[in-house]
Amino acid sequence: MLKPKLISQVLQQATTGGVKATILLNPEGSLLAFAAQSDRDARIYAAIASNIWTIYSKHCKADVGGLSFLMLECEEGKVAITVVSTMILCLVARDDVELGILKAKSEALTRHLEEPLSKVAGY
Repeated sequence: MLKPKLISQVLQQATTGGVKATILLNPEGSLLAFAAQSDRDARIYAAIASNIWTIYSKHCKADVGGLSFLMLECEEGKVAITVVSTMILCLVARDDVELGILKAKSEALTRHLEEPLSKVAGY
């Protein structure tokens, strides 16, 4: 059984070096676990990430393989969104964080969470 507190601790490890929030959510945008400055920030980031992912993934279905990773540069920071099992992982960083660092943290979290989340994905 997955423990949300343990998942939050894993996400907290990536919330360093300019990463402001690390969020795990279901495809509908509901928060499953997060590491952020506040609950409010996490809910806002989750809603935005879910909408962005949904819109982009609908347009990429025609491509072979579909959408697997998305990076955005925004006015006030950078965002990385990817899929872990059937969940969405989102990292939000300051604008001075290099995209490579953000991608590396996303990939490390994905590798770490893929197996445990795939066991509960059907529930």
